[in-house]
Amino acid sequence: MYEEIGQNKRNSVILVIVFVAGIVFLGYLFGLVAGFGPWAMIFAFIISSLMALAGYFNGDKIVLAVSRARPADRSKYPQLYNIVEELTIASGLPMPRLYIIHDDDAPNAFATGRDPAHSSIAVTTGLMDRLNRTELQGVLAHELSHVGDYDILFATLIGILVGMVAMLSDFFLRYTFWTGGGRRKNSSGGS
Repeated sequence: MYEEIGQNKRNSVILVIVFVAGIVFLGYLFGLVAGFGPWAMIFAFIISSLMALAGYFNGDKIVLAVSRARPADRSKYPQLYNIVEELTIASGLPMPRLYIIHDDDAPNAFATGRDPAHSSIAVTTGLMDRLNRTELQGVLAHELSHVGDYDILFATLIGILVGMVAMLSDFFLRYTFWTGGGRRKNSSGGS
């Protein structure tokens, strides 16, 4: 188990380094095409570093917001809280924040966060409606295993950073489309 935790932490660090290096390289290419020179690389380094920090510190909040997850009310979902409290006591993990994804008939659950102390588990209403207590306990135990193994850090970073790359790619495509590929026309009429 400790080897898996160490491996997940190393993979997360490698992911952030590769992400920042990749964005800086794309900034370099963009600087060449658009004529911004090395300033594009500096800008890309700053943006990618800020994105990596946002992914690390706020990735779970972003994932939960995109999923439209809402905090689970203890009085409405006592069984959910009871199961997770039992599992955290048995595993020695801290109690994660619990969320419900309303109006989703798909039976699904996921864990997110950067470490066990900053973790969240979201469950769809479809899962809550379909499973009995024992089945729900199995699903939540599985999600807590992701928390304990630090899988949540790596998975959260992947989701957030890939989404950010998609947004940057869209920006660069729109920029090159609207500016003619970055080619600037000479004011004297020549190209």
